Amino acid sequence: HTGATTMPPLLVLMACVLAALLLWPAVAEVHRPNPPTWPPSVHVFGPEDGTGHIEATVERAFRMNGGQKPINHGEFSSARFAFLFKPGEYKVDVPVGYYTQILGLGGHPRDVVFDAPNGVFCEEGNGVDHSGALSTFWRGAENFYNRRSMLWATSQGAPLRRLMVGGNLTLAEWKKGAGYSSGGFLGNVKVDGTIMAGGQQQYCVRNADISRGVTGGIWSMLYLGCKGAPASHCGSTNDGPGIVSIDTTPVIAEKPFVSVDDEGRYHLHVPMAKRNQAGTDFGWGSVIGFEKVYVARDFDSAAAINQWLRDGFHLVLTPGIYNLEAPLEVMQDNQVVLGIGFATLVAPKGHPAIRVGNVNGVRISGILLQAGLHGADALLEWGNGSYQGSEMNPSFLHDIFARVGGSNDPAEVQAKATVMLRIASGHVVGDNIWLWRADHDVAGLVRHEANPCDTGLVVTGNDVTMYGLAVEHTLKDLVRWSGENGQTFFYQSELPYDVTQAYGDAGYVAYRVTDAVRHHRAYGVGVYHYFRDNAVTIHRGIAVPPWLENSVESPLSVFLDGHGKMLHILNNRGTGTASVSSEQAQWWCETGPDLPYLPPTTTTTITSATASSLTTTTTSWTRTITLTSTSTTSVTTTATWSTTSSTTSHSSTTTGSSTATSTTTSGTGTSTTSSSTTTSTAAMMGFLAKNPLTGNGRVSSWVAVAVIVQCCLVAAFAVYFCSVRYMRPTGESRMSVPLSRLLRLLSRKSQVDRSRRSKTEPKLSPPRGAAARTLSVPDGGVSLLNMQSPGPKETTRLQSSPRQASPPGRRGGLRFSSMDSGFGSSPGGTAMVSPWNNRSMGRNSPLRKPHGNARTATRSLKT
Repeated sequence: HTGATTMPPLLVLMACVLAALLLWPAVAEVHRPNPPTWPPSVHVFGPEDGTGHIEATVERAFRMNGGQKPINHGEFSSARFAFLFKPGEYKVDVPVGYYTQILGLGGHPRDVVFDAPNGVFCEEGNGVDHSGALSTFWRGAENFYNRRSMLWATSQGAPLRRLMVGGNLTLAEWKKGAGYSSGGFLGNVKVDGTIMAGGQQQYCVRNADISRGVTGGIWSMLYLGCKGAPASHCGSTNDGPGIVSIDTTPVIAEKPFVSVDDEGRYHLHVPMAKRNQAGTDFGWGSVIGFEKVYVARDFDSAAAINQWLRDGFHLVLTPGIYNLEAPLEVMQDNQVVLGIGFATLVAPKGHPAIRVGNVNGVRISGILLQAGLHGADALLEWGNGSYQGSEMNPSFLHDIFARVGGSNDPAEVQAKATVMLRIASGHVVGDNIWLWRADHDVAGLVRHEANPCDTGLVVTGNDVTMYGLAVEHTLKDLVRWSGENGQTFFYQSELPYDVTQAYGDAGYVAYRVTDAVRHHRAYGVGVYHYFRDNAVTIHRGIAVPPWLENSVESPLSVFLDGHGKMLHILNNRGTGTASVSSEQAQWWCETGPDLPYLPPTTTTTITSATASSLTTTTTSWTRTITLTSTSTTSVTTTATWSTTSSTTSHSSTTTGSSTATSTTTSGTGTSTTSSSTTTSTAAMMGFLAKNPLTGNGRVSSWVAVAVIVQCCLVAAFAVYFCSVRYMRPTGESRMSVPLSRLLRLLSRKSQVDRSRRSKTEPKLSPPRGAAARTLSVPDGGVSLLNMQSPGPKETTRLQSSPRQASPPGRRGGLRFSSMDSGFGSSPGGTAMVSPWNNRSMGRNSPLRKPHGNARTATRSLKT
């Protein structure tokens, strides 16, 4: 009809599409399948599987990656395996080879029991001579109960965690004489018998319950937070090696683990952080259903994985070798990245394999980092140096291993990295870290400084702690620490085998704390040297400022073999070690006078920095930068006055340019002038990907586009409505139209809202077809336009007794009690979990909640 205000059908359709775009983010939360689809590299066994089937499957993997014929068979294999055992009892023997991990799927170690003559075990890789297990690397076992004694003859990169051993735990083999081992790490382990270290050169034992003591060991053994550990003494004696024993672990959260419940659904457990912990902690921690976990495969691109991380999902990396085209980026608080079966990340050209932002409560665990063939500044990069972290919500690195070289032949192509691990944020804890520049590879011995890497670990963040740190063979300082309040509990190192005297002349060391550091503690710091190819003399193995010399407890140096010598252990202190020395190992056990802190005075000059024609490309946008800069700067850290002035002019459009000029003048009369011009072009989606709102995983780019489209359409509707309304013939009745009800819908006035009005209020009879535009709401719910997550607001504490609280996979009742937030302090290991949701996720399935909620503290800690 002429002058009617009914909307055209096209606009009605557009309005419906707009409403769908608006409502979709609120109702369409994405979930991953649970149980997940595991790749062929993951084998899941249950008690119903026959013994023959399990042993045959394990043996096939061991033939590829294990055995002693040839020696160290499978050391650089490309195969990766994870064997997952559901709760139950297994009468099988499980040999563990390279890149193989055995994982129990119970909520408590006793849920998965191995009762066989050997159970889960690992023999040394060389049964021919005394080298034994010196190259028996990269394997692991976690979260089960080995009812009998257990053999685990390994070196670095082969942790035992969350275990119970019914008999003795033997860490080295004794065949044809002493089989040497260069371990090692075990954490959160209960041993009913004796730990027999045998020919282990050194070992870090953290938070263990040891019923019948420890025997054996050669040079350095450290016990941290252990019950039943031997007493400390500096230097070796007739009874055994040098020992450092510390009653409690300052701050620790155990490694995340996976469980399965009675309904076959999987859960990710994130143990809570604790202060001053002694003994084991078998608590559940915060529990996250695999609906919120992305299970990655080795053919996934970094772009695909990063999208799931941005969307707030946790990440499980299944066994395989991931050749990344870009770094994996962890940019959200409390996010978990867990590798199983020694998932191997190969760093992309010029970038780290993993980049962690300025975030709190992150867990990175169970990953082998490998340098690519095109070079990288770092293999793992944590923070940008501007973030202090959180004491109440620290972050953790568990079982992080890195290597430069080994799997490549350097005569054909070399692996390269400047640094393996760089930590620039505060309150980060490392728990079993091994950083290795390969001394041997697929072609034999590595010589002539091939596969170059300058430094293993660089720490510039404050309050960083390391438990069980090992760094070997890098070509400059092995560890360089400039952050305040750092702590290291156990350090094992080997200087490079293939350097010349230039290495000694440059003054490089195995462990350096820079001169500006005021507070630092280190326990059981060992420096070993084997100058295989040339006679090299170095002045010292450990370098710290003079006022920190008494902060290094039980440092030692060891001559392994070869040529050359080390003159001192710590600065100018300690007896040297050399091939002609009567003692292979030396300790520095004395305490000198306490010296005051003296801030350093240095002069540094940086000249001529020029860059041009740099192009940076990401998965969602491209920016071309043309930069020309030449500068000469003189920085003098003395008491001179300085003034700084700057002027900046800029214009900003989709394609824009900016020019900045600054001048700095110091009392020495030096001035610096620099200028830069930047031109950038970015598509709209690229802008959204980098926008602080849309690029951090809180809101996806497509949602932002939907909001923008909504605003445009609403504006168009308003213009259309006003133009039609005021162009009507004079005197035409202003009747109600369907558009008003659509606008009421978009302004969150649904049929439910109207039904709650007073009965005396006049009501309009809904026209025919109104039901199609009305939102039906179930009893007790809320409008989808105002969706809120159901469930209790408070996190609860689960009673720690396994009889009162059965974990996923164990039958039994659950008992909850209220809790306050904060770090746990009970040695028994009470854990924080979310409430259960029996209706939606299975009888034993936990309601998912971000694990950081369970650890957020609102009260101060007692240290």
